[in-house]
Amino acid sequence: MTDKGSAKQEKAQIHNIRAAKTVAETVRSTLGPMGMDKMMVDGHGNVIVTNDGATILRELDVSHPGGKMIAEVARTQESLCYDGTTSTVVLAGQLLGNSEMLFEKGLHPNVICRGYHEAAHMATQYLTTEIANVSDTRDTLVGIAKTAITGKTLENALDAVSELCVSAVEKAGDAESVKVVSFPGGSLEDSYLYDGVIVNKDYVLEGEDNYTEMLLINTGLETEKSEDNVQVSVDAQSYQTYKSAGKADLLANAKHIVKALPDGGVVFVRDGVNDMVCSHLKKHNIMAIRRTPESTLRALSRVGNLPITQSPDEVESAADVLITRERKNDIWYLFVSGGICKKTGEQLHQSNEATLVLRGATSHTLEEVERGFDDALGVVSLVMKSNNYVVGGGNSYVRMATHLRQHAAQIGGRAQMAIEAFADALEIIPATIAENAGHDPLDTILAMRHSILQGDTTVGPDVTEGGVKDLLAEGVIEPLDLVRQAVLSAAEVTNAILRIDDIVARRPIQ
Repeated sequence: MTDKGSAKQEKAQIHNIRAAKTVAETVRSTLGPMGMDKMMVDGHGNVIVTNDGATILRELDVSHPGGKMIAEVARTQESLCYDGTTSTVVLAGQLLGNSEMLFEKGLHPNVICRGYHEAAHMATQYLTTEIANVSDTRDTLVGIAKTAITGKTLENALDAVSELCVSAVEKAGDAESVKVVSFPGGSLEDSYLYDGVIVNKDYVLEGEDNYTEMLLINTGLETEKSEDNVQVSVDAQSYQTYKSAGKADLLANAKHIVKALPDGGVVFVRDGVNDMVCSHLKKHNIMAIRRTPESTLRALSRVGNLPITQSPDEVESAADVLITRERKNDIWYLFVSGGICKKTGEQLHQSNEATLVLRGATSHTLEEVERGFDDALGVVSLVMKSNNYVVGGGNSYVRMATHLRQHAAQIGGRAQMAIEAFADALEIIPATIAENAGHDPLDTILAMRHSILQGDTTVGPDVTEGGVKDLLAEGVIEPLDLVRQAVLSAAEVTNAILRIDDIVARRPIQ
């Protein structure tokens, strides 16, 4: 390679590295229980105040392709593990920073990539086999939730929110199945778990606030429009006959519903509902809800243990539920809880549907509360599925770094230098946590290394007093899968950036 070509390659790599490091530095101060918030403002004055790394990187205006790659790995981490995006990005930024020093020592990018790949494999294997702990107790899940919440807006009601998160995931089975509804007003302590589904809909016509029976129809109660573009000439009498036939069909459908709900109730319809049908149903104390999303219909089906019928003439029976209509901040909501006998009021069956109702003083506060709950629900779900966790606070990163240094010599060659650089980069997580708490990061890392080598393997940064303390005794734990994915993602995006030796213009997409 000519000197000119080598300089061009080095210039492209340095530009990518520094762009990625700039993005990492943006979120670095948000890491840990003492992390700071960021205020993000767009050109229209819209404001987001958050310390959630995924949100910051998603809203960040990044134009450099190297920086975009770092933001992309944060989205991957969030989709797989719900949390740990800041750790992933900070670790990737440090790996890229250490690679600059390796360049100066004469290492080729491919050698660094091989070393980083080998180090990531060794570290995650040690993490899984030696560092991971196994527990299926509820206290472990509560500890996981508390660790995810600490340092966020939710920390003001730590115990109550942690219990809410665990109860919600236990009820729904996983984080994706937990429905979340936010009502401005009140305080965070007023949040609760509703045993049922909350529907952001109102009756087509005004009705009562409480009903005890429900139907679900996966179609509309209106005249269907033909997709064929057909022109037909008819006289006035034939047209009236045609209209009467359509009304007769709609009325017949309404009578099927009335037969299934003789004592009144609520019918949820996927599509539109004709005004004449609504009027006929209301005469029999039946309220119609139109344009109900299919996902909501499925949730209501699980709540009432009721199949979704495809047409009104297939309706056989209704579900015994309790439907309550409430107004929250000028918006009507329907609260539907299942398994309630309309005669005795007793619980008939237990549904796995639950809705987390969040309260907060302002809409901005609620947005941050929702983001915090999403992270906490996700990590609780991860541990509930695998039962594997590790000590938090960066403890597992220092233990992996110690293992890599002890075994780097076995690799030999220049790749050994890359493995040692990878070990140094892993320690950026606890160092940043200590630094954001106002303590000396170097002293913290040295104290953690010493304690771990002495056999005290559960220590981490003491963000209150400085130094280190036993984090396992404090209940500071996090999912094994989160840490493993963070290390693998950071290593992969680092290698992808290091392998780029030039940036060229591409033709526009036609």
